[in-house]
Amino acid sequence: MDQIQIIAECPLFSGMTDMEIRGLVEEIRAIKKYYRKGEVLLHAGMVPGEFGIVLEGCIHILREEFSGSTTLLAQGMPGEIFAEAFAAAGEPSLVTVEAARDTEVLWIHFGRMMRRSGTGRAQQILVENMMQILAKKNLFLAGRVSHLSRRTLREKVLSYLAGQAARQGSRSFEIPFDRQGLADYLAADRSALSAVLGKLKKEGVLTFRKNHFTLLTEDEEAEKAGEGGRA
Repeated sequence: MDQIQIIAECPLFSGMTDMEIRGLVEEIRAIKKYYRKGEVLLHAGMVPGEFGIVLEGCIHILREEFSGSTTLLAQGMPGEIFAEAFAAAGEPSLVTVEAARDTEVLWIHFGRMMRRSGTGRAQQILVENMMQILAKKNLFLAGRVSHLSRRTLREKVLSYLAGQAARQGSRSFEIPFDRQGLADYLAADRSALSAVLGKLKKEGVLTFRKNHFTLLTEDEEAEKAGEGGRA
């Protein structure tokens, strides 16, 4: 796939023509960089002036624990954006970004992008898209804090699943995580998560197959979480 098509898949350039995207990328002097598998793109503690768009390969977003171990928080595939919140805020990164395989990234300087002198259609779309990206990131983090604030793993699981059901408008829905990904998101052990899901299924609260879930009852915790998910 042509790299301009990959860039066009990034939410930052949604609604723009290929010609507008090419013009913007050139004008804001975006830089392409190539990384070998295992190479670090961004260290935790660094204050990035730039954010990246994955063009080829895959990145892992990692949290470094006090013990020295690392936890995989997310991965980025071609067309996906990363480090935009830290670049926008001018704050140190809380995560380390590493190339999961040989990877090429387009780096965009946040300040230069936002100070671009143009006032036309493309500039307006660019700013609106970035504001929407940052707002969605904020909502995602707020939702996660809400789920993690629950006392037990059962409550965390039901809070998350009910929030997904409310967001998708159906008791039957798919989540964007595999089992390990959901465990990482909820800061839980995978085996403990599997045990909780198995118990909930046995109790008739829900059913699931891989990442597809169906909530079957008006569980009190799920009902409270659903209300929070609609807020």
